[in-house]
Amino acid sequence: MVRVALLCALWGCLLTAVHLEPATVCQENQYSFNGRCCDLCQPGKKLLSECTEHTRTQCLPCSQGEFLDTWNKETYCHQHRYCEPNQGLQVWREGTSETDTTCVCQEGQYCISSDCDSCALHTECGLGFGVKQMGTGKNDTVCEPCPVGFFSNVSSAVKKCQSWTRCSFPDARSAGDPHRDGSLHHHPLGVCLYQKGGQEAKGQ
Repeated sequence: MVRVALLCALWGCLLTAVHLEPATVCQENQYSFNGRCCDLCQPGKKLLSECTEHTRTQCLPCSQGEFLDTWNKETYCHQHRYCEPNQGLQVWREGTSETDTTCVCQEGQYCISSDCDSCALHTECGLGFGVKQMGTGKNDTVCEPCPVGFFSNVSSAVKKCQSWTRCSFPDARSAGDPHRDGSLHHHPLGVCLYQKGGQEAKGQ
């Protein structure tokens, strides 16, 4: 019995030794440190010193050109993003102590990556093609071939296919070329449509 009592006493000591204190449960915008709850630093500020039994968390504002956008215990602020002009970027919104700088593509360019680290020029629609959808800061130009009755004689990222010139006389001539508004030396208006037998017809 003495032996059993000694074993029970030993196990009791071991169980007491491994007994863990309950974890400290902190409120929102707080964190646990040395068994107590410390306040997180608000957005725009970084941690200077942890809280103690007698003092609260000490925070410092981020310096010019830096930011932190969440409640935090960071000891360093993040640098504002730089909008690299050589990558086609420009500033859309300046950063603050709580927000990062927002970059967008320069006029006539669009983002070529999901986080918009660089931009590329909008594609130009070649001869015989016109713009179906204008390019934006996020999407490239969408081109389409000019249908019958329309033409394009320039490479452009903004111009749609143009309709052939309409004429009122039956002796107009046409090459029917979607790349150009074909013209004769004596007729500067170019490719024409005219009325023939009550129907619209292309000049031949």
